[in-house]
This record gives sequence, C-alpha cells and structure tokens, in this order.
Amino acid sequence: MGSDAPTQRLSVAHVSLARGYKGNERQTELLIKELAKLGVPQMLVCRDISPLPMHLEGTKGLKIMRIRGMTDPRIMGHFRLGKQYAILQAHEPHAMQWCFVHYLMFGTPYVLTLRKDKAERNNFFNRAMFNNAGSLIAISKIIKKQVEEAFSRKCHLVCDCASHLRPNIEVVRRYRQSWKNRFVVGNVGALINRQNGQSTLIDAAKILKTKLPELVIVFVGAGDDTGLLKLHADGMPNVKFAGFRRNITDYIASFDAFAYPAVVESTNSIILDVMEQGVPIIATNIGNAPDLIQSGYNGFLIKPNDAEALAQCILSLKRNPNMRRGMANNAFQMVEEHSSAAMAADYYRIYMNLLNNGKEA
Repeated sequence: MGSDAPTQRLSVAHVSLARGYKGNERQTELLIKELAKLGVPQMLVCRDISPLPMHLEGTKGLKIMRIRGMTDPRIMGHFRLGKQYAILQAHEPHAMQWCFVHYLMFGTPYVLTLRKDKAERNNFFNRAMFNNAGSLIAISKIIKKQVEEAFSRKCHLVCDCASHLRPNIEVVRRYRQSWKNRFVVGNVGALINRQNGQSTLIDAAKILKTKLPELVIVFVGAGDDTGLLKLHADGMPNVKFAGFRRNITDYIASFDAFAYPAVVESTNSIILDVMEQGVPIIATNIGNAPDLIQSGYNGFLIKPNDAEALAQCILSLKRNPNMRRGMANNAFQMVEEHSSAAMAADYYRIYMNLLNNGKEA
C-alpha cells in the first residue's frame, strides 16, 4: 500500500443489514475506519435502526444510507445507490443477498465476507450469488475450505482483528478487589447454550468443587437460556451471573482466565479481545480458534462439551502462574499480527485486484 497506489479509483459501499451491534459489526466498523485513513471514499448501507452509524461518527469520507420502512431491506435502496461506488462489500447474509440484487441491476462488482462455520447450501440461488461475486473472503480456514469445496471458487483468508477496546483501570481494580483471593474464570457472550456451551463450564466447576474451592465462574451476558443455566448451577454459589453489560472489556481484564466452550461459533474475534487484555484462554477447537491458538503455547484448545478437559485446563492454569504469564505474553504477540491495519491492508489488496483485474476464477 505505497503512497503511489491509485486509491482515488477505489470507492467502497459497505452493506450491513444487521439490527444490532455485536462482534461482526465491530469488525465492520474497524475496517471502515482503517480504509478511511487510506483516503478511500466509502458508504455504509444499513437499516434505519442500526447502531453502527453512531460508532462511525466523524469518519472521514464516509456517507450513510439508511434503509427505512417495513419492506424487505434486501430489495430497498438500490436506485438510491446506483453506480456511485466501484465495489460493494457485504458483511452479513442479508447484505450478501442485497449486493447480489444490486449487481444484477447495475453490474457493480461485490465482495462477500463469510463468517458462518456451517457450510452454505449449494442451491441455485447461492450458486448464482457466489459464482457472480468478484471475490470471496473467509474469516477462518474451515470456512475457506467449506466454501472452496462447495462452490469451486478461490476464497481468501482474512482473519478478524482485535477490537482495541481499552478497559477502565479503576473499574478493573474494583472488580479484582471484590474477587480477592479467588481464582476467577470468566465467560462473555449470549447465554444460548446450544451455541456457546456455557453448561460445560458449569459442569467443570462442579468437577472442581473440592479440588479448587477458591474458583469463581462469572458469566457476563444475557440470553434465552439464562434461566436454564441458573437452574443448572443451582447449589453452586461460586457460579455468578452478571447479566448483560456494556463494559465487557473491564470484566475480561479482571479475569484470571477466560473459558470459551462454544459449540457453534461464527466469529471468534472475542478470542483476540481476550488475548489483547493479557488473559489466558481455554477455547473449543472450532471456528477460527485453531487458527489463533496453539494449545499449550498461547492458550488451550479442547473438544466441545468436554467438561473434564476444561476442568483440567483451569486447574493447570491455577497451579502454574508462570504458565499463565507465558501464555498471556505469547497470545499478545498473536494480537499484534492481527491488527485492524493489517486486516484492512488485506481487504485493500483484494479490492484493488478486483478493480484492476476483474472477477477471480
């Protein structure tokens, strides 16, 4: 990305039709901000209720196009955008369909970022959408492999980046003081057990009840299975439910270890966020966790639903402070390799290749 790169020829319309703001939307935000530093004119196409524009306030060269009304957003806004931008970038499934429709109407090349671990159905619509895409991008090796096998298309690998969220040091100090002399293992995420496997962490706490009496498990989040998980933890006073919190980075930074026993996961940017705070992590070997974690070096990888393995990893971290520190240091080096600037550089190269050479085979 030298200074002589023809950035004036590149302009990108990002499409995200998500209703909320979670890890995926944070990745979209970071990409847009980094591209803005390179002088790339951009637009965000989003729902009128999307919180994403608020997070992008003041971003240079960015315009916002909100899609309003009750009509299906996938068929709205196309004539308003027209041919204003050289490339469309889809950030989630509805956006992928929006970009395909826009391509059929105006011929604008589009790039799809794929985040779902579950393989896309190889039906007529998806074949048309994937085969006409200018470029395909996967956030993990497993997604890349699935897409290439299903649709016989080259797929780029561009991992998510760390979120660069800084904790409030005073709040972290207060949390740590409240958990003094306890070994705190935390989990952050929606309490949806079939996806995030929080019951496995509760089972691990039960296994460690006598071996590690100072253990405290803290769940930060809310979801459909809150009641079920509280029932599962009945009689376990060392299992705490903090509920939904916006200051998740403060919690993460206060933990002694982080457990991520996910069963199905579409994005693992939370792993990088935990690594960035210097907290050792135990995660299941799904999604892009194996792309980021070398078990025993910068974290632990276990199989899904394996409470015994999770308990053993927690016990190992508690008994080996030097191991905890070493893993945290090694993990932080991984974070530096996955900066938002590096992620944007990968996207930039893909955009320019598409702009100069056309659709990839």
